Amino acid sequence: MTLKTFTKAAIAAAALAVTTTTASAWGFDICEDVTMRLHNYSGEAIQIYDVDYYDYGQGIWRSEPFENRVIQDGYYFSFTRNLEDVENAQTRIRFRYRTTSGGRWTGSYTAQGSAFTCRHNASVDVRLR
Repeated sequence: MTLKTFTKAAIAAAALAVTTTTASAWGFDICEDVTMRLHNYSGEAIQIYDVDYYDYGQGIWRSEPFENRVIQDGYYFSFTRNLEDVENAQTRIRFRYRTTSGGRWTGSYTAQGSAFTCRHNASVDVRLR
């Protein structure tokens, strides 16, 4: 095998490897600009301290960076994020929150939305009752 033939074979093998690699390895499975809303109809103010989404492919909850946010009863909070590893796949959103007791935020509760197929510019509503 000549050097020229070897070089052509190596380039062809590299091209094949690139085209057969999964999309997730190249970062193409990001579900972009997903708007998530939590509607608070609980009868009291709540403090959201964590937002997660479920990756059914890996069987794990993935957390989104989030600063604590207080939502009064009857109001909602909305924000937009990119969700990795779930483009065109089933996922669900989970809000973790606290309530007040004796003037302090206490407890750990969850409000979870229904499963949906994540697509770019999707909107997801979760209602807390």
